[in-house]
Amino acid sequence: MIGFIVDSGCDLPEQMKARDNVRVVPLKIVLDGKEYRDNIDISTPDLLHYMEDKFPKTSLPRQSEIGEAFDSLYEKGFKEMLYIGISSGLSGTLGQVKTFVRDFSEKHSDVKVEVVDSMNISIGSGLLAMKGIDMVKSGLAFEKVVSEIHASVKKSKVFFCIPVLKFLKAGGRIGKVTATIGDILDLKPVITVGEDGVYHSVSKERGMKRAVRASVKNLLNFIEGKRLLNIAAYTSDKSEKTMEFFRMAIEEIKAAGIDDVITGQISQSLVCHTGPGLVGVAAIIE
Repeated sequence: MIGFIVDSGCDLPEQMKARDNVRVVPLKIVLDGKEYRDNIDISTPDLLHYMEDKFPKTSLPRQSEIGEAFDSLYEKGFKEMLYIGISSGLSGTLGQVKTFVRDFSEKHSDVKVEVVDSMNISIGSGLLAMKGIDMVKSGLAFEKVVSEIHASVKKSKVFFCIPVLKFLKAGGRIGKVTATIGDILDLKPVITVGEDGVYHSVSKERGMKRAVRASVKNLLNFIEGKRLLNIAAYTSDKSEKTMEFFRMAIEEIKAAGIDDVITGQISQSLVCHTGPGLVGVAAIIE
């Protein structure tokens, strides 16, 4: 039996997280020195209220919290485990997991564990995990699943835009995105995760409406001529303005003849770095 572990930054859909062979390691949000577990101890509205005049921080899961996920699967009889995490270029979580796995593997020599750096973020990472979880239903061997997931890292892509870049800059996640551009002429960058695992701006658009459309256009270009496995649209919050752009993104995708769109909200740990107003789209191809 193959078990899957992801971190909460992968934004795996709820129905996937509820499966018996899936565990989620929560990332941490730090407000005024107090830690909150991602998607458990704090709501997005409460976090955004805090962010109106303060900058939140994030922290890595403890070894014991990583252990809870692996131990839970082991106790259920899973002897093959696949961890898929958000890009090591955007979070130190993957390094924490690798440290834990070294000790875990020494303790449990009967267990096979593979750690995969998705080189992605949010549902871009989640779609990769979903592919692996779905592959297990086909009865494929662990080695085949691992091989396919590693080969699929470059086949999942995410594009997103945000109204302001100050939270991305404050959190140290700015990557190759120019931090000042959002203040000039209302230009909004369309952001993706590059092959180096950090943020890059793909284009610069005048206003959020054009940035959302450009995000979808970039995604449609990515999947053009390929076999689409899954496509998703995610947002940071449910404010009226954000939802207007979010619905527009979905409409743009459906206008391209794609009706089945996974939707959801990004985790609070990611909201800490993007702020409100994010609209993002992602897809994974065969």
